[in-house]
Amino acid sequence: MKITKLFHRHDLKKGIFLVILAWLCFSTLYMVAKLIGNQTTVPTMLFFRNVLGLVIIAPFLFKKWRKALEVKNLKIVVGRSLLGLLNLFFIFLAVKKISLVNTTLLNNSAPLFVPFVLWFWLRVPINHKMWPAIITGFIGIALILQPDKRIFNLGAAYALASGIFLALNLVMMRLTSKSENLISFLLYFFLIGAVVTIPFALADWKIESLFTLIALLSIGLLSCTGQVLLYYGMKQGKAHQLAPFTYSMVIFSGIYEWLIWGKVPDLIAYIGIILIIASGIWIVIISPPAKG
Repeated sequence: MKITKLFHRHDLKKGIFLVILAWLCFSTLYMVAKLIGNQTTVPTMLFFRNVLGLVIIAPFLFKKWRKALEVKNLKIVVGRSLLGLLNLFFIFLAVKKISLVNTTLLNNSAPLFVPFVLWFWLRVPINHKMWPAIITGFIGIALILQPDKRIFNLGAAYALASGIFLALNLVMMRLTSKSENLISFLLYFFLIGAVVTIPFALADWKIESLFTLIALLSIGLLSCTGQVLLYYGMKQGKAHQLAPFTYSMVIFSGIYEWLIWGKVPDLIAYIGIILIIASGIWIVIISPPAKG
């Protein structure tokens, strides 16, 4: 029996397990990016993430390269790839300036922005039941930012920008045909990312040591592994059942930050974390399912 067939059997417990593993991969990716933030550049990290991703999926393209190039809506696929690239670009900028937990949390504030993106882009009215959750979430963001300590925190702005681009990507996922296969998605995802980042990486290339190189290679491996796990995990259940486990990233990031940097959030930040997670899960649960 092929391994991929095991993933196609709908099993919520399996889906939860795969999704949590995916977010562990992404949390580890962000941790590695923070660890080598001063030893390399953001364009270099993005280059390795995309080029190594292409190398990993290359063996799967030999027999199915024609099918991999076929997509239902090329504009949507390209758009998702660019939004994913921008999301990671701002995450890499953010982790160099603020804590791993705050970066992860502000990135995962995306559900708060999704209703506004749907309203502005697709003219989908905002459900009145969402307003308490949205307001609660933005209060949580304010507590995380703690503007009284610093009027403008560039790192937090980067993390919020990543959350907005993630929200745009989530909305674009609604427009993507369910028939799009994993290899097609990964091919365009990494290929477009590689084409866009190569010029910037060449202009701002920096690898200080062998450790830095190994860490950069791990970024590509973690990104590709996380995407595959998330793809198959989300097929095992409905979005509102699995999306809340996104916030397991905050737990993983907190563990990394405590073990490696010896940092823990203060009480106000903890309250903000709880408010953002609760509001995000609230919005996911009451949101209507995607059609199609």
